[in-house]
Amino acid sequence: MVKLVLLFRHPANKPGFEIRYTRNLALLKKMPGIQRIQVGAVVGGPAGETPFYRVLELAFPTFDMLDAALTSPEGVAAGKDLMEYAGDVVELLFVEASDELTDKPLGPDNLQAYLNEHNIAAEIVYPGAPTPTVPAAAEALGVEPDQIVKSVLFLVDDQPFLVYGCGVRLVDYTRLADRLNVSRKKVKLANADQVLNLTGYAVGTVPPVGLKTPMPAFMDPAVLAYDVVYAGGGGINALLRIESKVLQHASRAEVAPMLQPPDDGADAGEETASGEAQP
Repeated sequence: MVKLVLLFRHPANKPGFEIRYTRNLALLKKMPGIQRIQVGAVVGGPAGETPFYRVLELAFPTFDMLDAALTSPEGVAAGKDLMEYAGDVVELLFVEASDELTDKPLGPDNLQAYLNEHNIAAEIVYPGAPTPTVPAAAEALGVEPDQIVKSVLFLVDDQPFLVYGCGVRLVDYTRLADRLNVSRKKVKLANADQVLNLTGYAVGTVPPVGLKTPMPAFMDPAVLAYDVVYAGGGGINALLRIESKVLQHASRAEVAPMLQPPDDGADAGEETASGEAQP
């Protein structure tokens, strides 16, 4: 979406301005392709008074449609009238706008910057194939599934907690609840929107460190069984190669049993469907 924004400074003759403004607004509304019109009265700024009196925003789906509107007969007529009555008090701006409520997800470059800033001995590797699940990541790297670390986000009374598991075994909700001394019912798996908002990364790409929101972390002892492990690398085709002990130190994770016993596990596809953040 793009907007034509008109910023009006305080006119010398406000009653006369209002008459001409109303007439000009009717002309502007005739321009083709307008998606939405918003009018705002300026009530002040951080320092109190401001030179601006009114804001008028006309939204168009694309810049080409805005350009077509301005060069149309209706746009030319409205522009000529605008300059005649408000040429000395109006500023025109072209604004590229977005209605997205969430930020663009972070990516491998953001993770690499965090590693560099904190001198973490790890590297981001690109296997050459998408790695959204544990089996896919293990196959792409030619390693055991248990060398793949999952960063799973939970909410307990709206407080985020990260759990590092590995392989295809699921995180045991009861073990996490017992460790936090809360009811099992209070442990909720974060959904995709919550994962993005809290970590900055999309589900399936979440790394174990460098998240947008600092949060306590727990590491299952199984993660430490291998000297080198692979975790989410910030992208669907990226993984973080890191020593397990370095990961524990960098994340300050508490080592505690968090995974279901091997016989009670489920496959990685079920984990992905449930919304767990894993590589």
